[in-house]
Amino acid sequence: MELENFKELWDKDSRQDLPEISLEKQDEIHSPMRMLKINMETEFWLMVVTLPTLMIGFPFASGNKNIIIISAFVVTLTLAFIIYFYSRFLKLYKMLCNSSINTNYDLFNLRTQLLISKEIYISYYISYIPLAFILSLIKIDFHFEMAYNLAIFGVSFLITLILVWFIIKYWMYYMYGRYIEDVVRLVDELNEVETKQAKNRKNSWFERSQRFFMNKFGLKGNILNTILWFVSVYIFIIIFLTAVLVIFITIGVKLNFIDLTTLMKALERLN
Repeated sequence: MELENFKELWDKDSRQDLPEISLEKQDEIHSPMRMLKINMETEFWLMVVTLPTLMIGFPFASGNKNIIIISAFVVTLTLAFIIYFYSRFLKLYKMLCNSSINTNYDLFNLRTQLLISKEIYISYYISYIPLAFILSLIKIDFHFEMAYNLAIFGVSFLITLILVWFIIKYWMYYMYGRYIEDVVRLVDELNEVETKQAKNRKNSWFERSQRFFMNKFGLKGNILNTILWFVSVYIFIIIFLTAVLVIFITIGVKLNFIDLTTLMKALERLN
């Protein structure tokens, strides 16, 4: 009898419709979701274009067989990270394209998947830190005792840390973070969950140019804006770090802290 009562209750619950979400709120949530999809498409194609340049940094032409083996291992590991991440990336993209947000269950599922994907995204870029550590060792042929090799290793690794920090802090926020925050806040508000008051965000230059290009070219304008900012910031970082290194080397030479001839020979060994 208890089993029959349980089945009856189960059938009754399953027939009950879950609470519907108003069309107004659905449209409000669709707006950040649409931007997430556009930015995901943009990042995917940027990855396709920039991946070959990433592989150029591996010293396959080295005369040292051990270095070649280690380089091949690092490349394999890097590709494994990329394939795993973008498989999850594609899964999330399909979910955003096909996701229904008619009920609370749909909303909570969307909220959970976005927060999980955000952490996976951050972990993906953090995983490049140990890979960069190994690559920096490969560049100096694992010989710290040679003149300036330790400095070259330190600078190479530091540049990677700066790039990873920049990607996580700014790229992550402007491409995904702010839209995920909007979705999470809307879901919590609909379910009367206490939330932090939304901060009044000032429009950054990125957001201003994004609005301009989208008004001019529609959704393609957002892709164009992202590519222009990606290339511009990348060039700026390279120029900035190069200028800092040149200033540091110039000061070091004048103070007899750096021997320019020995440094040039050390840099030539890397090639």
